[in-house]
Amino acid sequence: MMFRQILIYPAQCDLLRIMWKTGANEEPVIYRLKPVTYGTASAPFFAIRTLRQLAMDESSRFPLASKVALQDMYMDDVVSGARNLDTACQLQCQLQNMLETCGMKLHKWNYNSKELLNSSSDQEHSFSTNAESAIKALNIRWKPTGDYFMFKVSIPSIASYTKRDVLSVIARLNAPLGLIDPVISKAKIFLQKLWVIKLKWEEFLPDAIAPEWLNFVSCLKALEELKTDRYVLTDSYGKLILLGYADASESEYGAVVYMHSVKENGTTTTKHISSKFRVAPIKVISIARLELSACLLLAQLVEKVRPFLQVHLAKVLSCTPIQP
Repeated sequence: MMFRQILIYPAQCDLLRIMWKTGANEEPVIYRLKPVTYGTASAPFFAIRTLRQLAMDESSRFPLASKVALQDMYMDDVVSGARNLDTACQLQCQLQNMLETCGMKLHKWNYNSKELLNSSSDQEHSFSTNAESAIKALNIRWKPTGDYFMFKVSIPSIASYTKRDVLSVIARLNAPLGLIDPVISKAKIFLQKLWVIKLKWEEFLPDAIAPEWLNFVSCLKALEELKTDRYVLTDSYGKLILLGYADASESEYGAVVYMHSVKENGTTTTKHISSKFRVAPIKVISIARLELSACLLLAQLVEKVRPFLQVHLAKVLSCTPIQP
């Protein structure tokens, strides 16, 4: 219902007209649509821009909600949190009040805290009280009870694949933060082979390489066993170090960033934050040049990640390949 709460500027309503007939023998009537309408190319932009403007306009009255709306909202989904229960409650209240000022109502709340879940008096506005349920967002699933991310693979099994089918499988294997990029890059390397042999879109895979792809697809179900912690920090940490690694091979290059937490008692924990992988060009180039590309990719990834961490980092260490 978010689109229907946003009105189009009156002078632009002439550009959104529909024709409607009440009967087969009746003359069509032309209507001008006043709110943002589903199916139009501009609808997502209007929705996002309206929410951003609301957050900026209400930043003084709802500072917590304004910051979250600008940074942690994707379309009409809010994926955010707080460091303690009191702040989380304030954030939830501010988000509800801020959006209600423009006729929008947030619902389907869920939490990784039993205290917050039990304090919710309106069961109608929660996803599910089932402990085994997982919340889907941005193509991954979040398990609130364990506070980790997991994956659901839905790849149809067919006897023979065409080049178009291969691309369709790759398109289904997307996840934020590069959580399964090593798997995706393997599929892209296979797709590159199809370009090299100049296979057409509707042609079936040659017998020589078809078993390789069938074996790859059959192993994708194993991704459902992968679990990634949502919380990349640890309790009572002493210092935080951002670790970055870059490397390259003949077929691909990539970079990955970890959060290295050092507790006050000296124990350490390292958790994945984000990664990026790229398939090497078809034109053969030296490993050294690919390693330089990996170093650039790492530098860009670190600069992109740092502003969103919102924590004090003792060090930022980047580990890059060294040529003998």
